[in-house]
Amino acid sequence: MKTMKAILMSTSLVALTILGACNGNQQNEHGDHDHEHHEDMEAKDGAHDHSMMEEHHNEMEQEEAMHQQHESIRDNFAHQDIIILDDPYWAGKLVNQEMKEVLNAYLEMKNALVNSNASAADKAVAKMSSMVEAVDGSSLEGEGKEAWEQHASLYKDKLAEMQHVQGLEEKRSYFSHISEIVYCTVKSFDLKEDMELYATYCPMAFDGKGAYWIAETDQIRNPYFGEKMMKCGEVKEEL
Repeated sequence: MKTMKAILMSTSLVALTILGACNGNQQNEHGDHDHEHHEDMEAKDGAHDHSMMEEHHNEMEQEEAMHQQHESIRDNFAHQDIIILDDPYWAGKLVNQEMKEVLNAYLEMKNALVNSNASAADKAVAKMSSMVEAVDGSSLEGEGKEAWEQHASLYKDKLAEMQHVQGLEEKRSYFSHISEIVYCTVKSFDLKEDMELYATYCPMAFDGKGAYWIAETDQIRNPYFGEKMMKCGEVKEEL
């Protein structure tokens, strides 16, 4: 009997040991699974956060590159006092369209100078002057108002002077200043919507001093030399 009891107790101990080991293995397996799942979730979250950080970093780099691009162009302007807003100002649909009419008149003037047509240039100057006057800036506020008031004043002065000078070379000199104002207006009020615009540079203009113009195509057609040096120039920035 004692022997039988001993066998039974020994068998029970073995069973309990096996059962405990099985439970322990199940708990370890469950724990390992939870740990692996947690690590997997952490890896996914980390990858998502990293991806978002990279996307934000790339956006910041693009904005900085654009900022540096137009700052480098401005550094080469003959006139450094023209206001250009870092963040474009939305002037409203109507005013925006009125400003685009100013731009369209400028492009007509540019094309007249490309063709060395002084008469056509004078007509475009008169048209641009009337388009500047037609812009209703009464709804503009803050820095947008300040920028447009300065640009409009500069346009009026330079266009009036351009109308009174004789000869293409003199007109082209005023055109170069007007081109710098146009660049600042386009950038400040985001007038490039639905248009292709390019800031183009001629290094040979005005005895090697160089000058910019704004064009609606990336094909070089030089308004400072016309047929003499039609292809002289390069695109510096797509607006």
